Amino acid sequence: SQRLLERAGAIRLRSDVERKRLFGLRALADASAGQGEGIYAADASQRTYERLLALAGVSLDAGFPTIVDATFLRAHERDVFRRFAQARGLPFAILHCRADPALLRRRVAARHAGRGDASDADLAVLERQLVAHDALRDDERALAIEIDTGVALDADAIAAHWLGKDGH
Repeated sequence: SQRLLERAGAIRLRSDVERKRLFGLRALADASAGQGEGIYAADASQRTYERLLALAGVSLDAGFPTIVDATFLRAHERDVFRRFAQARGLPFAILHCRADPALLRRRVAARHAGRGDASDADLAVLERQLVAHDALRDDERALAIEIDTGVALDADAIAAHWLGKDGH
């Protein structure tokens, strides 16, 4: 999302960062806990998505294209943001990023070992996400921009498509 936001002049709201801010932690603080514990408990996740929604409102109301960078594993989480955009008369898109699971495992392992990113996700978290998520529904697929992150990306083309500059 970093390259896309640079091309689109967008604001990015990262769930990894905002979750930690809610709990008084710095972005790079290690907040690892078991699934469903600590800042990753269900109520903490709900608070995180509520915070992202509030911040998106500020950004969108100020006129900025906004990327909410989160897993959005549950359809109801995506639906809330979709309705939010619709209520404001704003366009809405899902950037559906995917890659081969083996590549994802290598990326997560490297990121986790490097400790230079706000994400606390490790391989166990990735494995749960790969099997326990709500697939995009047909109505969501119509709004999705499919991005294979396993190949070289044309961030300019993705940004143009996202911002509707290519006629889509």
